[in-house]
Amino acid sequence: ASAIAPPGVAIRPWRDQVDYTAMVDVFREARVADGTGWEMTAKSVDADVRAFGSVPERTMLIAEIDGQVIGWARAYDFGFATDDGRMLNHSGHVLPAWRRRGIGRALLGGVQAELAHVRSSRSDPSGSSAGFHTWIFASNQSARTMLEADGYRPLRYVVEMTRSLADLPAIELPDGLSTRPVGALDRAPVLRALNDAMQDHHGWPEMSDDQMALMFDHPVRGQFDVWQVAWCGDRVVGGVLGYVDADENLAMDRRRGYTEGIFTVRDWRGRGVASALITQNLRLLRDRGMTEAALSVDTENPTGALVLYERHGFREVDRVIVYRRELEPAP
Repeated sequence: ASAIAPPGVAIRPWRDQVDYTAMVDVFREARVADGTGWEMTAKSVDADVRAFGSVPERTMLIAEIDGQVIGWARAYDFGFATDDGRMLNHSGHVLPAWRRRGIGRALLGGVQAELAHVRSSRSDPSGSSAGFHTWIFASNQSARTMLEADGYRPLRYVVEMTRSLADLPAIELPDGLSTRPVGALDRAPVLRALNDAMQDHHGWPEMSDDQMALMFDHPVRGQFDVWQVAWCGDRVVGGVLGYVDADENLAMDRRRGYTEGIFTVRDWRGRGVASALITQNLRLLRDRGMTEAALSVDTENPTGALVLYERHGFREVDRVIVYRRELEPAP
């Protein structure tokens, strides 16, 4: 990254927690220009790094001019999925005032080099595919231009949807199912059921129980008291792993809750489990003072989730492009 950075720009590895604060400042200023509809905090980015087992000193790059942080990038191995193969992910931001000078390209080159090293240290199945992946809001034209010039192409689209929490329906669970408050001992079976159900979705990697636990040991995603889970006896058959991001609501001046982590195990699909849990989630969010709910969904979701969410009153408000640059398949 340093070799291709423009004159006067220093590229260095992440050093300490102070860098997280500077990264958040860059993200927030970039969000205004890019139309990004979410929030980042130092606490949440630290949790995200730990969730993927990353070493920040090796997988995060900081761009500076005269000691001022003006950009950053991070790399993480998202694992291997049956449809997309090895997914080597990265993300990052550059302050709007410093764009179009080659800083983003330098950071991109640096994280690509790290991801290539990660791939070489853990071989892919023979003949399998692999690619660099990144998620970009459709309105972020500067990032899209840079990526497409580097050989990235849209792989799929993810729709961001919202709905008001007024006029909520009442939908009961199918006979034989029940819900109860989720406790710490419930986390493992819930996440195991989620992992199994998500194997039918695009780009879901093979994850161990420990990896799933790390993903949800998170200040936002791990809000057990917002989760809605359907049980058939002692078996988890579906869930909505919702949450409320108080920091994001404050930053964006809104009262939004999330209806995310929606899943139903294969043999219970098509019986109304997800519909009942979604309505329970919406009512809980309203009871907590929220005025809208949001979720995201792959436009090519194989279980027909987009139609389900539209039936529940959710409407598209933004779109994210999943970009991929294809790599040579494993020998």
